[in-house]
Amino acid sequence: MVVCSQCAGLGTALPGFPERRRPRSPAMSTMPGRPVRPPIMSLPKSVEESELLEEYPRIIKNAREKMSLSQQDLAFKAREKITVIQKIELGKMLPTMRLTRELEHILRVTLLAPKEQVELPNPPVRQSGDVGPTLGDIALIRHKESNK
Repeated sequence: MVVCSQCAGLGTALPGFPERRRPRSPAMSTMPGRPVRPPIMSLPKSVEESELLEEYPRIIKNAREKMSLSQQDLAFKAREKITVIQKIELGKMLPTMRLTRELEHILRVTLLAPKEQVELPNPPVRQSGDVGPTLGDIALIRHKESNK
């Protein structure tokens, strides 16, 4: 029993119970013999140096269909909800790094590429006198493709 110093004088300490200090916060508690890990200050190198390919929805859908898997089967194997798989295949949602790695493993495809290999188109810079570049010169605008 833990008591204050005034109440501790009223009782006697039982043998076999060494005095121990309590951790200040749950984050400070560690198991005996286990080193304390410093907090993560940056992302792992593999995450920092890789980029999700722009055509990831098409790659995932084609690979899933090639393996004759339904979206529900893929969701079960990847331990995700079917709605997440549906949104990813439609390009409405970016997969997390864990899910990206899981999908790469299940579907045997490559979804991550080193940043140097991912080509970003250089927008044409319009020279409009002394004004400088405008937002329209810098922004990349994607138009939805119409299904005909």
